[in-house]
Amino acid sequence: MLLKILKMILYFFVIFAKPVYADNFDSTVDTSSNQYFQTIAFTTLGYPSIKDILYQKADFVAEGTASTLSNNIGGFTDFDYTRRIPMVADYVNVPPGTLIDVVYLYKNSTGHSVDISKVVWVLSRNNKTNGDLTELLNVSGYSEGNLNYKYSGQNLTKSGIYKEYTGKGMIPNGGSGAYILESVTVKNPLNIDSVKAVANTEGGVDFEIYVQNNSNEYLNNLKLTYSGHEETFNLGAGEEHLVTFSTLSVPSVLGTFSIYNPNIKQVCAVYGSPYYTYNLTDAIPVLSYRGTNVVPGAMVQPIRDSFCIKRIPYTMISEPMVLSVVEEKPETVEEVLGITDNLIESNNENILPKTGSMDWTLVGLLVVDGLLWYSVYILRRNHESKNTNSGICTKSK
Repeated sequence: MLLKILKMILYFFVIFAKPVYADNFDSTVDTSSNQYFQTIAFTTLGYPSIKDILYQKADFVAEGTASTLSNNIGGFTDFDYTRRIPMVADYVNVPPGTLIDVVYLYKNSTGHSVDISKVVWVLSRNNKTNGDLTELLNVSGYSEGNLNYKYSGQNLTKSGIYKEYTGKGMIPNGGSGAYILESVTVKNPLNIDSVKAVANTEGGVDFEIYVQNNSNEYLNNLKLTYSGHEETFNLGAGEEHLVTFSTLSVPSVLGTFSIYNPNIKQVCAVYGSPYYTYNLTDAIPVLSYRGTNVVPGAMVQPIRDSFCIKRIPYTMISEPMVLSVVEEKPETVEEVLGITDNLIESNNENILPKTGSMDWTLVGLLVVDGLLWYSVYILRRNHESKNTNSGICTKSK
């Protein structure tokens, strides 16, 4: 009786238990049988407080890093983890200077341990001119090339720009998790090259501000504001612009100026494929190496741009300005027909004699000499007059 009961329990267990299949990727190297699943997410820690950037919180859009790390890959994929659901932590709308976390999510359903030696974050479309995140992100150490793998007997290639990271190594069957691959910042295309503020002779301040566009985009309607002064200008790719203006007085504190950039820039590294289509490699946001062989992550479906970074409008604030002190060198002005010392050429041939100079010692000597001459002349004349009037004469023979 006991034996019959045990057989019946075993029968029902076999009938209703869900079978677990081990993938045969290691023997076929065909990713259609790969049961190691993976994807990534773009997240932030929240509204960033950036020293020199102001922005509207209403324009800011991003998923939180903490909630994503506490989630699992099932919240971002479907179709048995093979489809990456779009519009779920695959885009951010943020100002420059924002720190973006690239979160890697994975699950091992192979039935055995797998060695994930590398993880590869995709930074561009196959043709990078269609989308290249390095235009908007401060990221280094990336490569450009081809990653090859097989799917359903077809040899496929993922091209473009990507960055490799060391994997977690051996992951046991059933192992899953999420961690940050890297944190990167959004670039600011504007740079304030130099600022000069000098007091002028009219009691005000002259300003010279050089602004550089460090991107390959055209920036329209940039607006610089300082006190009551506003100036709108455009900057071409790599172009520098000089802003000059003056104030009528010298403020006790010069303070800062601001530059408003209304230009929105969006770049997407992934372009989705139709449902149930797995041979279009532009739809892949992440790959990894199982040992030495490449396996793709969940593909974005359906067709749409995905894994996008959007730079929203923002205002850039300068460092506090400081009034420059110009030291004036003492000048000896010696005019000769309107020509002054500081205008005389250093070439000896062009130096004029300083005939306009006056030597007061010489003048004094001339005056004394004149007085002496005058006294001698008068005395002599008086003496000669006296001799004439004396009536002295000679006797004639």
